[in-house]
Amino acid sequence: MTIHPPPPQSTPIAMAATPPAPPAHGGRNGSSPAPPSTESFAKFFESWIAEQSRDLAELRAAASADPATPEADLRRLVGRVLGHYEHYYRTKAAAAADDVLRMFSPSWISTTENLYLWCGGWRPTAAFHLLYTKSGMQLEHQLPNFLNGGSLEGDLGDLGAGQLQAADQLQRRTITREREIEDAAASAQEALATARMVELAGGGGMDAEAMEREMQAKADGMKRVLEMADALRLETMRGVVALLRPAQAVHFLLAAAELHLAVHDFGRRKDGRAGDAAALPPPQP
Repeated sequence: MTIHPPPPQSTPIAMAATPPAPPAHGGRNGSSPAPPSTESFAKFFESWIAEQSRDLAELRAAASADPATPEADLRRLVGRVLGHYEHYYRTKAAAAADDVLRMFSPSWISTTENLYLWCGGWRPTAAFHLLYTKSGMQLEHQLPNFLNGGSLEGDLGDLGAGQLQAADQLQRRTITREREIEDAAASAQEALATARMVELAGGGGMDAEAMEREMQAKADGMKRVLEMADALRLETMRGVVALLRPAQAVHFLLAAAELHLAVHDFGRRKDGRAGDAAALPPPQP
């Protein structure tokens, strides 16, 4: 069975090269300047989680709104949410310039989230798995009505053949880019065992200044890996949204926010319980 997209009045979102950015001071009230260090980035991250929660509420409202909601309104919401993602990565890049090491072992996320890190963040191809999973779930929900002669709603269950083909092509390109980044990461990590590092590590002594210079060079290599990975993460998010109609993009961004916030909350709760258990006095003999 081939499910065709709805008539042409619902067109894909045409994304500009750069989505609209939030105010230069960040946040909705312009109260949080872009942090220059990883210490302040941890605080920024908490404010960004709160902002994503607000985005989630707006996306939920838009997803459950009247299907006749003007596409212009949905486009503005989608553009604003993408702008918040861009602001996050711009702020992250500024913090990484100060200390890239903590970006690969961030203290501001849970140990559960750390388990799934790929080059300092989420794996870009996960966006396609999310798209296909949510599409299948929504199609299954609508299928009885569709088989009884009804029409499909404008959510991800209504992806057309052309959209699926475009998603597949984008996924293939993203996989290729991921492999290139993984190769760059491997090269940067293998550089730890250069002749110069072995020389500095041997002999029973250490030239602290020389070691600092060498380690900074290694960190610079990982910083380039992080820049490439974050650029691909944002590019993938934009690319998926660009092949969707406005209402579909709302559902995709909604699913992404729900998943991220749910895993973040679960991980924090789990870490909290582990911390509470560690703080208990040992049992008496």
